[in-house]
Amino acid sequence: MLISFSLLTCSCSFPGEAGGAEEVSEPSAVASVSGIGWEWETPSEREILAVEPVAMGAAVFMDTGVAVLHGGTGEEVWSYLVPEQEAFAAGLTVDGASLLVARGPSSDEPPEETLMLDADSGDSTGEFRVREGFAPWDLWSASEAERVHRPPGVVEEYRPLSVIDVASGDQRWEQEAPLTCEADPGLASQQPDSLIHDSLLLVLVVCSPERFEDPLEVTTAVVALDIADGQEVWRKEFTHESVGTFLNASIAVEGNALLLEGRDLPEAHVINVPDGEILASTPRTVVGMFEGEILAWDGSSEGHRYDLLGTDLETVESVEFSERSGGSLLSEEDVLPLGDGLVSVEVLEEDGAPSALALGFTPWGGAETEVLDSGFPIEAGDYFDRFTGQLVEVPGAVVLVDGRSPEPTQLVAYQ
Repeated sequence: MLISFSLLTCSCSFPGEAGGAEEVSEPSAVASVSGIGWEWETPSEREILAVEPVAMGAAVFMDTGVAVLHGGTGEEVWSYLVPEQEAFAAGLTVDGASLLVARGPSSDEPPEETLMLDADSGDSTGEFRVREGFAPWDLWSASEAERVHRPPGVVEEYRPLSVIDVASGDQRWEQEAPLTCEADPGLASQQPDSLIHDSLLLVLVVCSPERFEDPLEVTTAVVALDIADGQEVWRKEFTHESVGTFLNASIAVEGNALLLEGRDLPEAHVINVPDGEILASTPRTVVGMFEGEILAWDGSSEGHRYDLLGTDLETVESVEFSERSGGSLLSEEDVLPLGDGLVSVEVLEEDGAPSALALGFTPWGGAETEVLDSGFPIEAGDYFDRFTGQLVEVPGAVVLVDGRSPEPTQLVAYQ
C-alpha cells in the first residue's frame, strides 16, 4: 500500500527537500492508553505504506515521500517529498537513526538521487550509492553502513544475498550459492528472511524436498554470517514435519535475543545471537517479540489468553479474554503489549454488522477490556474481511493505521 498526505502543521518541506523544524524534545513511551490523542488526515485516493517507530515518534512512508510525526502531538517534525509523477523509495536503518531515500523519474531506471537523512531532523548526512542489478529501489533492508540486496525474482528462484558499503557502493561480498542445511545438503533451500545484528548477518534458511506430498520433512536453520566477508560464524537447525510446501516462519531480534517462530513450526526458539546458544524453546503460539519480551497466545472456544514472557519464556504478565469483539475479522496477532496492559484491535458492530475499528485496553491481570473511542468507520458491504492495517507502538502513542477507511483520516494515535 502507498500514500501521499496532507500535513497537520505548516512546517512543510518543498518537494524534493528534507526540511527540519525547530528542535523539539523526544516523546517517551506510553504504558497505557485511554483515548484518541491525535489524528492524521490524508487526501483522497492515497494510502499509507507503512509506519515505523523512530525516536521522535512515527515515520510515515509514502509513495511520494516520508514524514516524521511527533508521537506526542502528531505535528510534523520534518518531511521529504517528491512530485507525484516521480518514483520514490525509502528505508529505515536498523538502529532507527537514519533513513535511506531514493528518487528518480522511473523505477525502471536507477535512482537519480540517493540520500541518507537523519531521522531526528531530516538533515542530509550524505549520499549512498547503488549499483545496477542490486534492487536499488528496495531499501527496506538497511543498516548504517551496509545494505543486503536481493535481486528481483520470484520467490521460488534463488536470489543471492550480497552486502555493499552504501557510502562507496563497493561490494563486500556476494553469495556464490544458496545456503543449505547440514541435515541434508541435497534438499532444495530458500532464504526467506535476513536481519543485520552488529557484525552478523542472520539468515533464515528453509530446506525441504521438491515434492508435493504431506507431510514433508523440513529443516529450518538460522545461520549467522560475518557481515564483512560472508563467512559462517554459527548455525542452528531444526528438523520437523510440515503439511505445506511454503513454510510460515520468521526471525526477529531485540538485544542479543533472536526469536525463531512460525505457525508451521512445532516450537518457537530463543537463540543467543553472539554464540548461537538456544536459550529457551516453547510449543506455544508466539505472536512476536516486543522490547525484549515475547507475547504468547493460547486460544479456544471459551476464550483467549495472552502471556508476556521473558527471553527465558517464563511468564511475566497475563490477560484473558472471554471473547473479543470482531470475531473472525481479527487474529491473535492484532494485539500489542504495553507496560500496564494489552492493547487490542476491536471491531465495533451496529445492527449485527461491523461498523468501526477501535482500540481496546486490558490491564495485566485479566481485568475487563475497555473499548476506546472509534478510530475508523467500516462501510457496509465493504470487502474488509480481516484487519490488515497496522498497530504500532511509537514513542508517545499507539498508532492504528488503516488505508481502506472511507474517511480521509487513515492514522489515529491513542494515548
